[in-house]
Amino acid sequence: MGRILRLTSWCAGILCFGTVLLLAGCGGGGGSTRYRFMNAVPDESSLEVLVDSNSVSSNLAYGTSTGYQSVQSGSHQVAIEPAGSSTALLQQSITFASGSDTTIISYNFSQSAANMVLADNNSAPASGDFKLRVVNVSPNLGPADVYVVTPGTDLNTVSPTLSNLAFGSAASYQSLTAGSYEVVLTSVGQKQKAIDTGSLTLSSGQVRTLVGMNSQAGGFSYTMLQDVN
Repeated sequence: MGRILRLTSWCAGILCFGTVLLLAGCGGGGGSTRYRFMNAVPDESSLEVLVDSNSVSSNLAYGTSTGYQSVQSGSHQVAIEPAGSSTALLQQSITFASGSDTTIISYNFSQSAANMVLADNNSAPASGDFKLRVVNVSPNLGPADVYVVTPGTDLNTVSPTLSNLAFGSAASYQSLTAGSYEVVLTSVGQKQKAIDTGSLTLSSGQVRTLVGMNSQAGGFSYTMLQDVN
């Protein structure tokens, strides 16, 4: 009888151990992650955004973003469609790392639409500083020089803060002392302003992403995404 009891206990232990392994292997993946979408497709006034076939924004206006949303980390199927249409402009599998923040900018004209997938660094800047990232998704501007200057600065007297920022690319975050700034994008090697924010007040602790793009009314425009604070 003792031998039977010991065998029964051993079998129960093996069953338990196998169940634990099964749960570990089939558990709900990694932790959560955050993402946001932005519409920078100049000939689409509004987009529907789908993640794993679920609509996360049915009417994302040009030049705006969804704000951060949470999802399980791992690979997800994303698609963008013109609002009110079921024909996808773009479908893509994107992997989100656990604990990360990601910005996805849909850009270029609809016949050549692409997604720029950006890893956001929303860690706090040094005390008294803010962080700024500049993105260029203006197909009509092409590569650009970027000036981050004191408001009213004559561009002829200064060199670009960032030179030759390619279309469809993002600069690294820059940490700057909180205060008033003007951000200007020009054609490479030129001093004529294409995109000009005017005077901006940026506060300690803020993290911002400035997106330069086409204006639907002609010319150029920009959007300032609020990453933190």
